[in-house]
Amino acid sequence: MKELFDFEKIQLQVKKQQMRRNIWLVFFVTLITLMINWGLPKIVNAFFYDPTASNELTSIDSYIVNRQINNELTTQNQFLSRYEITPKGYGNYAITEIYRNLAQNQTLTKTYAINRNQIKENQPSLPENTDVLFMERFRDSSSNMFTESDLYKEQLLEKIKELPKSTEIISTVIFGEDLTLDELAEWQTYNLGDGEILWTAVRSSIPTSEQDYIPLGFANGFSSVLPSEQNFEQSFLEKYPFLSPFHNTQAQITDYSEAQQQAAHFTSMLQYLQTQGDFLALEPDYGRKLLSSGQIADTLAYVEQQGVNTYGVSIRTNVDQLITLLQTGENVLAVRVVETTLFNLYR
Repeated sequence: MKELFDFEKIQLQVKKQQMRRNIWLVFFVTLITLMINWGLPKIVNAFFYDPTASNELTSIDSYIVNRQINNELTTQNQFLSRYEITPKGYGNYAITEIYRNLAQNQTLTKTYAINRNQIKENQPSLPENTDVLFMERFRDSSSNMFTESDLYKEQLLEKIKELPKSTEIISTVIFGEDLTLDELAEWQTYNLGDGEILWTAVRSSIPTSEQDYIPLGFANGFSSVLPSEQNFEQSFLEKYPFLSPFHNTQAQITDYSEAQQQAAHFTSMLQYLQTQGDFLALEPDYGRKLLSSGQIADTLAYVEQQGVNTYGVSIRTNVDQLITLLQTGENVLAVRVVETTLFNLYR
């Protein structure tokens, strides 16, 4: 006997099938929407430089760590005090960096836009990163700027004598003959008294006016903004000794002299920055403020053969110390005052 046709049952089955199809349709539409809203940006951004990504030194904001290393190598007498990185969509970021001078009485704000692997400073900032004396001595040891240096020192001496004794002075000092770091320590002892060296320029290539490299050096004492704290493996510390004052093993502290620690600090910064190819590639080849991979490689090759020697320093002194240096300082070719502070509340 044939089963009677049940229209309501068939209609219910059809409705269930349609409901299942609708549920699956909603599920797939939701999944695709989530992929577009969450997955696609990550996929797209993976093709572009991300300043908030991690690296060997930090779990976040690797750009800031790299920027500070680059700044120490290329910049005197200022330090990063605050920063902000704001994503602006598919490979685009806005970056604000706030710097203070060493006396902490002036600030300088720099704003950058990273647009798909290219960085641009929104309003090029002044003053320039490198003191003009460092630039001239780095590129041409016989520059005309130094032919009348005795006259300039006499004129500067008369002006310094007029300053209140409480004035703190930051100056650039260029040497007549390059010094090893051991010789620099001895020079400081006999010529600066209680004054201090802030930044040491390193002879990193044969002087020539035809090259487009920039002067390099290292800070003798500095503070930095650390986005995160990391525990470093022994192998990392051995690979980059004295990358910062905290990157060393107990054996390295024992085995390295102060001059060797300074030299290792300089070369470790270069060697580490050499591994940050995506960061170094943010600028075009012309008008660079970030180091180029070519200059890093050439510098490492040069100091490996010649050692880490200096042709000048940035110093902090009081009035009497600078007067004595101008009058009787040894191996002093040129001096230029770059900053004065009547009295420093932070010291």
